[in-house]
Amino acid sequence: MVLTKLIDLHAHFPMHTRFPPRFVQGPPPIGKELEFWAATHLLDFQKGEPRVSLANLLAGSPGGIGSVLNDPDDEFFHDANPVPGAFENLLAQMDNVEAEVKGSVRVVRNPTELGQALEAGEKFLFHCVEGAFAFAGDAGNVDRLAARGAAYVVVAHLFFRGVATCNNALPHVPDLVFRDLLNTHQDPSVGLTPLGERIVDRLLQNRILVDITHSTDLAQQQIFDMARDHGNAPVISSHTGVRPTSDYPLNLSPAAIRRIAESKGVIGIILFPHWLRQRHQQFLGPDGIDLVFRAIDSVHDILGNYDHIAIGSDLDGFIQPIKECRNYSETPQLATAIQNRYGAGAEKILWRNALDVLQRGWKGV
Repeated sequence: MVLTKLIDLHAHFPMHTRFPPRFVQGPPPIGKELEFWAATHLLDFQKGEPRVSLANLLAGSPGGIGSVLNDPDDEFFHDANPVPGAFENLLAQMDNVEAEVKGSVRVVRNPTELGQALEAGEKFLFHCVEGAFAFAGDAGNVDRLAARGAAYVVVAHLFFRGVATCNNALPHVPDLVFRDLLNTHQDPSVGLTPLGERIVDRLLQNRILVDITHSTDLAQQQIFDMARDHGNAPVISSHTGVRPTSDYPLNLSPAAIRRIAESKGVIGIILFPHWLRQRHQQFLGPDGIDLVFRAIDSVHDILGNYDHIAIGSDLDGFIQPIKECRNYSETPQLATAIQNRYGAGAEKILWRNALDVLQRGWKGV
């Protein structure tokens, strides 16, 4: 059987590296590390092992991943003020990833290198960032990230941290509880803060793709408008569901889907059943690949084509994935199922659309 290529836009390979990767003001209490260890094993890992380990990545589909840099220690248990040293933590995590994959997986730093690796059949990864709080309140750090060849930045994330307002992305947590108890620093009338505007502007200047996943509708619209004013730069949502098939604020609205298409961006469909099901299906509901098909079909119904659809698994992003793809070694089954379902459109969904947007929107180094 010929294995089908895959560019997975969003996989948390760094999540199993040492956490936190670097301490700026001395290590936190031992309980902090134990909390993270418990969270990864209970909420994320498969039988105590990461779903996107180096071995699983090598055993998976030909192609590569957007390797998602995120240091939860700089996001959780903080307010909206920038965390000093957060950007240095991000670079340290990047160094950890590159040291682990050296000699096994190619780190690509621009779209030309990515195309070469894909053509040569090499496994590869490219760096991306989830949560612009990682810039530690300094938009100038975007230039430093660009110098390392990062491909995209998810501007918002799980909590408001002074950059962009976010939607509730905590499964089974009611929106009111999230708003009134867990995310109290957020003003719903704000989209991008002045800091957020500076960061997005700097990302666009450096031709690092801007990702609207997690952003509120208002923040999304501001990002779309800024990207339009930067030569209609492509905008992406790397790992998401869609509201017609799963009506949560976190998921993309039909209007956002159309604006991504207008920018010639892409929508990476997540592999997490919770954000692919309707609310009434959350207990004992479906948990298989048909949910992924429903989301793909919904985007196709809105746009009339498969030109802006990709895969963003979010594996090891604190999710329990669809049963057909429990870890990255099982991505060949995922790719085959998409190929069988979508025929000529499958290559677009699996890798061509992702490659196209990376080639057009990412400068790299």
